[in-house]
Parts: sequence; C-alpha cells; structure tokens
Amino acid sequence: MRDRGGQLRVTANGCARARSLFALPALPAHCFIRGRAVPLDAALDAAAALLRNAASPAVGGLAADTDGISAALALAERLGAVVDHAASDSLFHGLRALQVTGAMTATFGELRNRADLFVLFGSEFDRHAPRLFDRIVRPPTALFREPGAARGFLIGPDDGATSDGFERLTADLVHAPVIAAALSQLVAGERPRGDRVGGIVMEDLARVATALREARFGVVGWIAATLDPAAGDVAVESFNRLVVTTNASTRCAGLALGGKGNALGANYVCAWQYGVPLRSRLGAGPPEHDPLRYRLKSLLAGGEVDALVWLSALNGAEVPDTRTPMIVLARPGQPLPRDPEVLIPVAVPGLDHSGSIHRGDGVAALPLRRLRPAAMLPPAAAVLNGLCDRLPAAPPPVLIRETAHV
Repeated sequence: MRDRGGQLRVTANGCARARSLFALPALPAHCFIRGRAVPLDAALDAAAALLRNAASPAVGGLAADTDGISAALALAERLGAVVDHAASDSLFHGLRALQVTGAMTATFGELRNRADLFVLFGSEFDRHAPRLFDRIVRPPTALFREPGAARGFLIGPDDGATSDGFERLTADLVHAPVIAAALSQLVAGERPRGDRVGGIVMEDLARVATALREARFGVVGWIAATLDPAAGDVAVESFNRLVVTTNASTRCAGLALGGKGNALGANYVCAWQYGVPLRSRLGAGPPEHDPLRYRLKSLLAGGEVDALVWLSALNGAEVPDTRTPMIVLARPGQPLPRDPEVLIPVAVPGLDHSGSIHRGDGVAALPLRRLRPAAMLPPAAAVLNGLCDRLPAAPPPVLIRETAHV
C-alpha cells in the first residue's frame, strides 16, 4: 500500500524483513568518490580507472535481481574476476552435500499441503525464515491435511519462544551431524551407544525417530546459516541421509532454509550462463570453478584481491569490512563500514523497477513488480553495463590445439 506521500508500507502478509525493505524512502541519492559527492558519470569513470589497474579483481555481494546478477557476471567476465555471493557459505554447504549424498526434497506447496511433522535444526527461525510457520507449517488452508495440525521438534539453542505443537530439544548445532546420524540409526531400528547424543537424552531422540516413522509426510529442515561454518556440509549430509532412511518406511523430504539476497538465483544465473556455479573465475579462457580457492571471504582475509565490486541492491549482502579498494553499488540505507573508493546508489528491485528473483525451493522465478511511480535511481544492471562499457574489451579466448592420440 502507498500512502498520500508516496511511501510504501506492508498492510498484510508481510514479515519484518519485508516491512524494512518496503519502508526504504524513495529519495534521490548522490554518488561518492572517497566520500565526495559526484555525478554518476564521474563515479563510473573513477570505478573504471580503479578496475583497469587491478590484477586480481573480484565481483561479490550479488544481492540483486536476475538482470543485475547477469550484468555483474558480464563485468566479471570482462575483468577476469572471481565471482561469489555474500551468502554462499550457506549455499555451498548444501551443494557439497548434494554431490555426496544426493537429496530428496519437495516444493513449498507440497510441504504446505501435505506435511504433518517437522524436525527443524537451527536457531533464530524468526530472523532467518520469518514466515516459515504461518506459510508452510501452519498455513490458514491446506489441501490434504488439517491446516493447524502439524507438530514437530526444534533442535538447537534455546533462543526464543517455541511454536504451539513443537517441542524444543536444546543442543549446540556443532553436534548437528551426530544428532542426525543417531536419528537415522533409531529410525532404522538400531540403538546408538550411550545415553546422550550432542547433549540430548537418547529417549528424547527415540521419540523424534518414532514420530518420523509414524508421520504420513515428515520434513527434516535446517537453517543453513546457523550451522557450524567449518562442518556445515557434513551436517547437511547427515540430514540428507536421515531423510533417505525415513523414506524406507514412510514419506519424508528435506527442507533447506536460508540463502538471503537471492543467493540461489545468483548461482542459477552463473550456472546457466557459464556452466559452473559461483566461486569461479570468469575470463578469456574457460570458467574455472573451485569452491575453496575462490571463496571470496577467504580471498579478502588473505589480501588476495586488489579491487572489489560489491553489489547489494537487496537485503542480505552486508558490505565487508575490508581495506581492499571497493566499488559499492548499494540500495539506499545500506550500512557501510567505511567510505568506499566509489559508492553508487542503485534502485531496489520490486520497488523501483521490475525484475525477478528465485524462490528458496528452487522451482520458480518470482516476478517483481515496480511499485513506485518514478524511479529516482538507476537499476543495478544499467550501472554495471555502463561500467562495463568503460573497460577495454576482453581478449579473445585461448584456443586449445588438438593433438592426435598416440
């Protein structure tokens, strides 16, 4: 809804994240070069000069709509730069686990209409998945179950109120892999050794396993961002194995939650345009993917990047606190740890211009409508294309000469 002053506000079906984004003011904003206000063309010229002299550039953040991400990747290709999303740690926990165990998942609609039991690993559900309970767990209507009949267990730190019908089993999420592995044994009819696993009494875990076996449609879900950063992929592997084990006797699906700033969409765009996921180096030769070597947070911490383009048109891509020279394309109101070398404000997708992002279950692209009548800021894609036009063309690909087999 838009009031008489043109300000948008959420009147229904919103969450705290949506309310904060829609409340952003529609005000013109200046570009800045090291804290000094300049026109857009001057900011683009300064950004291009910085990038022309860079030997190891990177393009990160990538919190934008599909067009903005595509333009950012084209810029990275022109520069021969590494590309990574701000939330890729959570994303790659699941991707590495998928390579090892595979995954059995379901769409949000199927879970909403059929699931009657949820076993959820994580913390701060109201912050990371604010509409999980009212849209999926306890929706107002459902096709094949009673809307308010779902029950479940929350496994993780005791960090807030527990929803009706849910029981909290307090545990440090560092122990999530062994807890899920013990549940797999119990579901399969085996008894793990010991009286406790990860701080949880074995009898409590046995009740969870019994509930999974008896459910018509169970769900094992997790907040990827709250898992142990060093072993998140191991935890997701354990969750996937628990889902597979449960499916031997009933129906069960995995549910990965999180991935702010259209992280899944950024990975999709990179995959369909270049044939590789994020954490890759794009350039004149074939794209080079290495999820460990090209993790942007590690590169910045090690001082291995000499110019960073950071895109944050949506929530979920906080600007890193780094001394690396930065060109920041950010929505109005984006917090900054310092004045970057170049700051260019950009329009917000779904407020100031139309576009699309990808839904968290990966099955649909969600259209974004323009809600404000007159955009005062340029879209990220237009700014990135303008920056790309100021850079020299990339060298032609290096041809690989074929040799006869001996």
